Amino acid sequence: MTKRQGDGQRPANDAPPERRGGEALGLATLAGVVATLVLSFASWRDVNRIDRSLGERLGKLETRLEQVATRMERAPAPAAQRGPDPNRVYTIQTASAPARGPVGAAVTIAEFSDFE
Repeated sequence: MTKRQGDGQRPANDAPPERRGGEALGLATLAGVVATLVLSFASWRDVNRIDRSLGERLGKLETRLEQVATRMERAPAPAAQRGPDPNRVYTIQTASAPARGPVGAAVTIAEFSDFE
């Protein structure tokens, strides 16, 4: 019995069809996955390094803030205000000073300045 080509069967002397580009595509995909993993690992390592660095810096900042807070608690009360009392009304002799406006005005503004 001979096999005919129309039966859907391959003749015995034909080799299987070649896979063109299939192996190259598989290697390219594998290379892409490996590259992605390497880049992900490098990024993860950088993030960990930055996280540790920030943790150390924040720890130092917290320590410094605690030191400042402790000093503020121990610090003496602020010194009394120096200079004139802004709530006090001062009487000034303006009789012989140069002036503008009426002599009996309800409000007198005295200006002191130094022209040096």
